Amino acid sequence: MKKLLTVLAALLLCFSLVGCNKNNGGGETTPEGGEGGGEAAPLKIAYFVSHLGDKSFADSGERGMEQLRGEGYEQKTFEIGDDSSKYKDQINDAIDAGYNLIIGSSSYRDYCLELAAEYPDVKFIIFDDSFDNIPDNMAAILYSQNEGSYLVGYMAAGLSKTGQVAVNVGQDNPVIADFVTGYVNGVKDYNAQFGTDVKVVKAAVGGDHPWGDPATMKQLCLDQQRNLNADVFYQVAGGSGMGLFEACYETGTWAIGVDSDQYTTVKDGQNPEFADVIITSMLKEVGNSLVAMVHKIEAGEDVWKKVSVLGLKDDSVGYVDNDFFKANVPQELRDAMAQANADIKAGKLTVKSYYDFASEAEYDEYLASVQ
Repeated sequence: MKKLLTVLAALLLCFSLVGCNKNNGGGETTPEGGEGGGEAAPLKIAYFVSHLGDKSFADSGERGMEQLRGEGYEQKTFEIGDDSSKYKDQINDAIDAGYNLIIGSSSYRDYCLELAAEYPDVKFIIFDDSFDNIPDNMAAILYSQNEGSYLVGYMAAGLSKTGQVAVNVGQDNPVIADFVTGYVNGVKDYNAQFGTDVKVVKAAVGGDHPWGDPATMKQLCLDQQRNLNADVFYQVAGGSGMGLFEACYETGTWAIGVDSDQYTTVKDGQNPEFADVIITSMLKEVGNSLVAMVHKIEAGEDVWKKVSVLGLKDDSVGYVDNDFFKANVPQELRDAMAQANADIKAGKLTVKSYYDFASEAEYDEYLASVQ
């Protein structure tokens, strides 16, 4: 009996030691995984936007978050409004709540840079931005929105019956200027190819809510149509773009959406009739790019301290080629767009970028060449 008890005690001790080794992994688990010998902590992802529901840029990112949640990631989207004085505190609160991968657009870059220095074990992804001196725990994503904008600018010139097209933005900044540059380049190349003289007019919503003021956007478009005879309008203004669609619907002019397939999102919204003027949308696949970046991180790829530039060849920008587009854009023009798309992907055609200009004056001169 004593011998049996001794054997049982030894077995219990062995199981206890095995259990301890399984829990500890031979050492303590750390967020980065390596130093304690354990596995890295699971990603807990926070996505920051001012507001969802723009049917454009923010919602494109949210579709990526939906995919990540469907894949089993712990993810939460934080809508933090327009008061930038509260941004750092709100991001800080998420970090304190255990979120170890912070994702936000260029609007949150400066606050994330400060927090990246304070929390070296937390990772940050800033998208739609490029900058120098990226910290060790941060990655940046920049899109070649000029390439997609080139294609819809070329199309706009081909569709215009008045010889006047528009590009209207929320407010001016380098990324938005890159949209405008590509659009103008597309118009210029169409003019050179067909001997036309299509002009481009540009306006900005501005004010306190440049990305959420559809009323101002609508008035800008109505003025451009009535006073300048513009008949194709490209919106690069987030939620303000709904005002452009409304104006185009009222005046019977064409609209071009941005970032998401806005024909589909508007068709499913409160004013589905506005979709009937959205000839196409210039796509910026924010959601796809964020999902791809998370997958790279999980695979152990070195994305940190770098800017990933994603364009047509990465299927991160493009344009909507749906049945409505096919029904309303002539075959010859669609073929020319497809060829330009292929040429850009192959490196045979280089689209002008805002980042190519040596100065703001040089950019202004480029815009003036089609005004």
